[in-house]
Amino acid sequence: MSSKQIRHVLNLSPQEQESFVQSFDCVICDCDGVLWTVYEPIPGVADTLAALRSRGKMLRYITNNGVRSFENYAKQFRSLGVNLETSDIVHPALSVVRHFRSINFQGLIYCIATEMFKTVLRDAGFELLDGPSDPLEESFKKIVATINDHAPVRAVVIDTDFNINYPKLLRAELYLKNDPDCLLIAGATDKLLHAKRGFILIGPGLFLGVLEQATGRKAIALGKPGTSLAEQVLDHYGIEDPRRVLFIGDMPEQDMLFATRCGFQKLLVLSGGTNLEDMLKLTDPECIPDYYADSLGDLVKLLD
Repeated sequence: MSSKQIRHVLNLSPQEQESFVQSFDCVICDCDGVLWTVYEPIPGVADTLAALRSRGKMLRYITNNGVRSFENYAKQFRSLGVNLETSDIVHPALSVVRHFRSINFQGLIYCIATEMFKTVLRDAGFELLDGPSDPLEESFKKIVATINDHAPVRAVVIDTDFNINYPKLLRAELYLKNDPDCLLIAGATDKLLHAKRGFILIGPGLFLGVLEQATGRKAIALGKPGTSLAEQVLDHYGIEDPRRVLFIGDMPEQDMLFATRCGFQKLLVLSGGTNLEDMLKLTDPECIPDYYADSLGDLVKLLD
């Protein structure tokens, strides 16, 4: 399907709208840009979530934002009238924990991520190394002495780290090169971070790319649109018929591609990192949604 053929959900006929609503039993929503901006809920979202629940739809949530704690998410969801359980949300740190447990991982982990992300791994019982965070003397001798510590690291994990630096990347590179069995695990792989409209930052995916290129490794990606995450989500929620799931997101390269890899129906909302002009320029069929809406608030009009 061409991006020019994508239909707005409110432009469907009444029969098509009802057919669309009846076509899914479960809704999986991205969070940032779909449920809220960085700062406040998007209008109409609380009403839409309530309407979906009243129609018997199962609601689950997914995010690439590993900066926030579960408690922070739970508080944000309460403002939308949702009592969030840990099992209701797919979060990069929790996905990494699930993966390590699924392979019965034992050993030391070198982690480049936020303190919150690292706390989730430590609370799950894993042993972590991190840093260095403080500035080092600008000499090869000092750098090599710091990064080449021969620690028995069995996995390198990388996610968003607002304090990432050159020594951290060098240290991760050496762990991966010194041990061919050392795992490379990625949380979020976004190359760009949409902090707010018109404010775009370098994402962790670019730093991951440096490590992959330097080591010749390909990371196990446990953030959208990773295929490893797709397999985990289908298994974690026991999804037997992916076409009965509606995935709602705001980013084609992360959300729509992830939904394609899962086999879900795809709804793109224009309330976050993508506008109408961006959507109409899409050419990759895996990133093109089945439907679009201005925001999640549009759905309440169908459901009512």
